[in-house]
Amino acid sequence: MRETKSVFTFEEPIERLWSGVTVYEVLVHWLADEVRGRPKVGGDFSWTWKLGLEGDFTTHGIYKKIEPLKELVMEWKDHPADPVGGVYLQLLFESKGPNSSQLTVINGGFPDGEGSDVWIEGAKEAWDGQALQLKDFLKQNPDITKFFKKS
Repeated sequence: MRETKSVFTFEEPIERLWSGVTVYEVLVHWLADEVRGRPKVGGDFSWTWKLGLEGDFTTHGIYKKIEPLKELVMEWKDHPADPVGGVYLQLLFESKGPNSSQLTVINGGFPDGEGSDVWIEGAKEAWDGQALQLKDFLKQNPDITKFFKKS
């Protein structure tokens, strides 16, 4: 199996970075147009992008591991590269000080062989772009708790 890995540094406390990645009311501001499913082990998630004339694209998966402020692992149920399940996203969080943190993004489980090249290249490019959008979103929104659903 093959994977792509990228490491990003944020000028944000680890708690804020964690919330930016795990609170679905925040994810719709930088990741996808529609996000469903709160992080809990065994729980489902779905992300939808509205692609205009191409229609909507929705992907579904399951939360496999959650270690608050440290690690989040998700596995797709319907990834086009491996629709039987096996493509995963592992996010590793590390505090680098009171206002600095690191996010390592590992997207793996892609089948061996040249047929996966396009998926791996696309995944790397996509997550690199999404990390920049997350950085911009956090910078522009000092209080992301305003997006949290009030219970």
